[in-house]
Amino acid sequence: MKRIYAIIVMILVVTFALGTIFAGAAVAQTIKWRLVSCWPSYSAISQSEKNLARTIYELSGGRLQITTHPAGELVSTMAVFDTVSKGAAEMGADYPGYWAGKNSAFDLLGSAPMALSQHDFVNWYIYAGGRELYNYMYGKYNMVYFVTAVTAVASGIRSRTPVRSLADLKGKKIRISGKSTGYVMQKAGATPVMTEPAQIAQALATGAIDAAAFNTPNIDISIGLAEVTKYNLAPGWHQPFSTGGLLINKDAWNSLPPDLKKIVEVAATANILVMSSLAEWDMAVGLKKFQEKGTVVTKFSAKDLNQIEEWLWEFIEAEAKKNPDYDKIATSMFQYLKNFREAREYMIPYAQGRNPVKFPKLPNLK
Repeated sequence: MKRIYAIIVMILVVTFALGTIFAGAAVAQTIKWRLVSCWPSYSAISQSEKNLARTIYELSGGRLQITTHPAGELVSTMAVFDTVSKGAAEMGADYPGYWAGKNSAFDLLGSAPMALSQHDFVNWYIYAGGRELYNYMYGKYNMVYFVTAVTAVASGIRSRTPVRSLADLKGKKIRISGKSTGYVMQKAGATPVMTEPAQIAQALATGAIDAAAFNTPNIDISIGLAEVTKYNLAPGWHQPFSTGGLLINKDAWNSLPPDLKKIVEVAATANILVMSSLAEWDMAVGLKKFQEKGTVVTKFSAKDLNQIEEWLWEFIEAEAKKNPDYDKIATSMFQYLKNFREAREYMIPYAQGRNPVKFPKLPNLK
């Protein structure tokens, strides 16, 4: 049903675009852009940028042609940000959390552990100031930004050896992205390791890492994790949602005529609906595939999850004191959750999203 709804909405959006955007649009020369991606071509995530490039081409009548280049073809995953910022490529596809080394606030824009759900994120992004905060952060680096995909809660930790609790992570090298999640791993006695998506399966196979946390089951399948792991400790508290999007060089963006800018904006927003629905649909598909491979799934206990939350709040509170950008985004996200509490309680048992009892102590959280 969600897939049908997404397709219907997409048709409505495209109909609106064709009926209003192109009326009277002048014939112009073809503009050719390169998109450098963080994702290998075989990753399920790469569908997002391919769908988007095709949609933009069709809506523009071929006036804006985007050639997608998977990770490693022109630049590596971790070089995408600087490549687009400097204008060596006009556009990129990313996961914002990869840029937390530049500013820790990007951590929250990729995913906010134990905070917003997938459903919450879309509300926050469109209606509660999220879109403006993305452009505030990327704007510091000569880029504009559009979220184009929001995945459902991640799989959790996939391991070569049995992991049944937080205590079992001690001494393990675990591929995980994000500063706050790295802090939790260290508190648990594990060593966080950042490995690019295309290299995760090989790193597990060779023993360079013991376990990995990446994304949803079907995305994990697409990068080969079913072949190199046997155990899964769920759920993915580190990514209750995760985002992907378009980072666009600001000079390239400013060179576009108004109607092509609108096409990119409309296509990006429609892509959120399509890819979010697909991500949740694929959750069941991917989970079944792992079951067929004999993956043993264990759930984090309530005690373990409470401990993780305590460590996360420690990190968030400390980071917010050090970085005003981090504080601004964390406050915005948690304020959304607080403001929505009453309405969410009213909708129980059919409410979607999180309704936390505890919140980090942030100076501007009301």
